[in-house]
Amino acid sequence: MLQRLLAVLLVLVGLIGLSLGRLGETTWAPATEVTATVELNDPGPAVIIDPGVLYIGGMEGEVTITGAEGAELSLITAPNDDIAAYLEGIHHTRITGAEDWATLSTQQVEPEGEQEIASPTTSDLWWTVETAASPVPLDIAEFAAGETGENEQPYRALLIVADGTAPAVDSVTITWPVEQKNEWVPYAYAAGATVAVIGLIWLVVSLSTGGRGSGSRKAAGRSAASSGAAAQGVERRTGAAPLRTEATADSTDGTADSTDGAADSSADSSARPDADSARTDDTEVLDAIDDTAPSAETKSTTETEPSADPAPPAENEPPAEAEASADVRAEETPEENR
Repeated sequence: MLQRLLAVLLVLVGLIGLSLGRLGETTWAPATEVTATVELNDPGPAVIIDPGVLYIGGMEGEVTITGAEGAELSLITAPNDDIAAYLEGIHHTRITGAEDWATLSTQQVEPEGEQEIASPTTSDLWWTVETAASPVPLDIAEFAAGETGENEQPYRALLIVADGTAPAVDSVTITWPVEQKNEWVPYAYAAGATVAVIGLIWLVVSLSTGGRGSGSRKAAGRSAASSGAAAQGVERRTGAAPLRTEATADSTDGTADSTDGAADSSADSSARPDADSARTDDTEVLDAIDDTAPSAETKSTTETEPSADPAPPAENEPPAEAEASADVRAEETPEENR
């Protein structure tokens, strides 16, 4: 019973380990992406994202640029030096990097400068110009491909403007995918599976062993019961034999007593007045009784060796002693007649 409990406990521990591994992959799994953002209160009419900032978290991800509700935003690419020359003397904001994986760092440039830009999208310095309603998404992989394709524009900055008078951007958010996972998850799976399998094997073995032990105990019990019944039967048969022996001995004694009685009655009836004849008769009767009466050895043998089915003494058959007395009377009759 204790082995079964331990086996069940091992199975439960193994299942807990497997559950922890699954939780480590889902609920407790680290984030699959990181997002860095910045809120801009007074950015000026233009915002610049410096070259390389979009690749801090990798060459894949997405940038979301949000301006005033319903405002049209223009995304302009050009060499960093050309953009700096174009914005000379104008208040603007630069996004220079990331303070951490959650916050982008910024820098105010010429905060006391001009607050307007005349026709910001028509300059011949720009490589590309794309205009869209806020919020404007930008795929980092596509932006990187533009720097290495046919129209190679390496190490380029990104200029964001509105109509040249209103603040250009309210917030900028960059999201990068990451491949992070809990390092202990494989160990939880391996340990849980191993413990669960051991527990299951132990449980099966204990159940099989317990079944065989129960069957052996039942067989032993049935064998003991059969042996006991056989012993009782032997005792009953052994005890019946003395009873039959005693009954045979009693019947033998009764036969001897009846024989003695018959001899006495024959002797009394055959007595005659002649003393010599009487003595002769007594002597002959005694001899006849000695010849016919069972000896002590015969009686002892009869008592110790019981017959299977003792026969009762015949009531109508005359004893041997009576026949002997009749023969004696027949012999004496001629002498009396003489």
